[in-house]
Parts: sequence; C-alpha cells; structure tokens
Amino acid sequence: MLIAAFKALSRQLIVIAVIIGICCLMVWLLDGSDAVVALIATAVSGMKGPWVWTFGYGLASFVRDRGKLLPLILGGILVPNEVSAAVSARLARSTLHRSAYRYTVPITLVGVFLTSMYGSPNKGIAYYLVFMGVCAIYYVAAYLLFHFVEVILAFEHLFDRMDEVKFRTVYSPMHLENLTTYLSMTTGIGLIAIYAGFRGTLTAGFHFRHEIWRMFLSTPLVLFLPGTLFYNYYPRYVLRKIVQHGVFKCMERLSSTSDDLKAQKLVLEMKECSLLNAQILPFLDYKSLPSYLIAVFFVISMAYNNDPAVKAFVEYVVRLGSK
Repeated sequence: MLIAAFKALSRQLIVIAVIIGICCLMVWLLDGSDAVVALIATAVSGMKGPWVWTFGYGLASFVRDRGKLLPLILGGILVPNEVSAAVSARLARSTLHRSAYRYTVPITLVGVFLTSMYGSPNKGIAYYLVFMGVCAIYYVAAYLLFHFVEVILAFEHLFDRMDEVKFRTVYSPMHLENLTTYLSMTTGIGLIAIYAGFRGTLTAGFHFRHEIWRMFLSTPLVLFLPGTLFYNYYPRYVLRKIVQHGVFKCMERLSSTSDDLKAQKLVLEMKECSLLNAQILPFLDYKSLPSYLIAVFFVISMAYNNDPAVKAFVEYVVRLGSK
C-alpha cells in the first residue's frame, strides 16, 4: 500500500510538471517571457502549486484505486449479512467521482467565487490559468471530503446495527492491518495537502478586491481539516466498540449457562475477541501518530506566522539552543 501511494504521488508530480510546462508555453506564445516569469512566481513559488497538486490529486488517485479494496477488506473481517453488504456498497460508492457531485459541485462553486474575490496577481492568459488551477484544487478537496465522510457514515451504520454485526471466526490479520494502514496513510497525505494548500494561499500574493476577503483564506481549514482528523479515528472506535459489545454479550451468556461445554466455547470466543481487539489499533499509535504530529506542526506553524508573541518565544528557544 505504501508503494501504491508513492506511485500515485509520483504520477501526479509528473502530471503537474507537464501541465506547468504547457501553461508556460501558452503564456510565452501569447504574452511573452515576462508573463511566464510572473506565472512561475505565482504558481510555483507563491502558491506551491506542484506540492498542492501532487498531494491533493495524488491522494485522490490513491483513493480511487486502493479505496475500492475497502469492501473486500471489510468482507474479510465481518460475517456477510445485510448490514455488512450495505456498508460495503457505501464504501464502494465513496471512491466514485460521479457519486461525489453533492460535495464537488457546491464546494467548487464556492472556490470559484472566493478565487474571484481574492484576485490573481497575474494578467492575461496567466490569470485564467491560475484561476482554473485554484478551482481544480477545490474540486479534488471536495472529492476527498466526500470519501472521508462516506467512510465515516458507513462505519456509523455498523455502529447503529452492532447487534447484527459479527466478526469472522477465521480471518486474516492482514485485513485489519490493511484497513488501519489505509486510514493512517490517507489521513497523513490529506493533512499535508491541506497544509500545502493553505500555506500556498498565504504567499500567493492575491490582490484582494476587499480586505475582508483575506480572512476567508482559512476556508479550507474549516471545510476539510475536522473531517480529515475524525475520519482516521472513527472507524477504529466503531470496530473496538463492536468487539467490546461482543465480549459483553459473551459474558452475559456465560453467566447464565451451567453447561460446561458451552461455557468453554464462550470462553474461547471471548479470547478471540480480546485478540481481535488488540489488533484494532488505538487512536494514537505508531501508525496514526505521524498524522497527528503533522496536524500539531500545522497549528504551530500557523501560530508562528500569525502570532507575534508565539513567534518571539520560538525564536527565543532557538537562540537558547544555539548557544
């Protein structure tokens, strides 16, 4: 899965390099070399376009390809029934661009409106190219938000019907391993994409139509950051609750039976549940910790760049460490 993510990011890095090259050629033919320099300064140096595109569209490509395996992974963990079938169907739909229109259409329109209010610093054809590039990022962010929310809602359905959910007696530990790895990797890459996108808007050099629109640069944080963080936590929480619910049911049946053979079977079932619970990684572990460290560094970076007191304290600590 790590190799698949690396390939998806590498492909998109190549794609954005080609797109920037084509755009520069168009601008050079129509507006001259000075306009090309201005375009590169805005799209590459200011907006960090290659990094935003690479992590944003790279993650979308990874989700579209590897997210399709989520129903298979879940099917290897749970006993097939009506509930697991409904959850698997929802997980499968969560990777389809055509199913995400309820998110992509309104959020992209919001992006179009805000970008027009921000005002690109470029002129001529470069203005429209930058404009389309920013709106494209809103689209892919909306698609990823759709996937994250649908995964959360799928596991909420499992939580609501946990009485009907059962884990397989014989299962491969790799299924849980793949699920938790997928959650951690998509969260980590998503946080990097959010950080790169937000950081790029701060240094893009926008010519705001009114100063009030500057505060709307935080819109991506409000729209995408909470869902991304919760998405990594909630499926693990639901699986743990289902396992714990199964343990409690076994304990109830064990306390009400006098059959030694049946009691022995229940004890073995409880032992299997405890082993399964140990494989469902907690909210913070060696896999998920990097994602949340990225979020912490994200917040620290924001505070450092916007709060003079925090900035002075960090510089003071750095000076002490260099002595």
